[in-house]
Amino acid sequence: MRIYIGEGEEVRIRLDAHVREKDFWSSAFVLTTKDDSLNKAHIRYLEARLIAMAQAAQIAAVENATNPAALGRLSEPETSDMEAYLDEALILLPLLGVTAFEIYDEPAASAAAQVTKNDQARITGQRYRLTTQLTEAEGYSDSRGFAVLAGALARKETKVMVPGYQRIRQELVAEGILVDINDRQYRLDRTFIFDSPSSAASVLAGGSKNGRTEWKDDQGRTIKENEEATAASPA
Repeated sequence: MRIYIGEGEEVRIRLDAHVREKDFWSSAFVLTTKDDSLNKAHIRYLEARLIAMAQAAQIAAVENATNPAALGRLSEPETSDMEAYLDEALILLPLLGVTAFEIYDEPAASAAAQVTKNDQARITGQRYRLTTQLTEAEGYSDSRGFAVLAGALARKETKVMVPGYQRIRQELVAEGILVDINDRQYRLDRTFIFDSPSSAASVLAGGSKNGRTEWKDDQGRTIKENEEATAASPA
């Protein structure tokens, strides 16, 4: 598989040029917004992140002649917005058959590290809950990722999932970390740190989920809403 990742203000012009200059491709996918809210700095950030992810995944040969290694100078709120944009894109792209950005780590990295009893005693900060069909869980942001506490209930039935999340789920079941408790649910036997709120929510719910909007605090606020409120607060 080969892939080219680029940015342009006039996509049709870029595609016409690629038809003339690149003969390997058969499909094109365009990421945009409905309100033209992406500026040049945003787009270059996204381009650099996607190129880096594709190179790390090593699923497709990346045809870019140069790699915009510098992510640009975005403010913290802008960076958060672009990472949220990527979260959404990376949920949708595999559904369209684009798998070049899926990084298959070893189980210790993908399913994350076990949290010890000492870690439990040090838990601080905001707790979040996930409540969806046959799924109940509590978690919190950790410097190592997103931790889901032992005892969480996960739905057995799976729907459309990012293959990487499906693989993590299978590993947790095989290793006895997601334990069979009835014909409809698993229980998380140990507290585990996932690499993101989205991977945690997706693995537990059995379908692709945006963790930044699925996990909610005691007041019903999502991770996204709390991050935006923090970013908007005066220093």
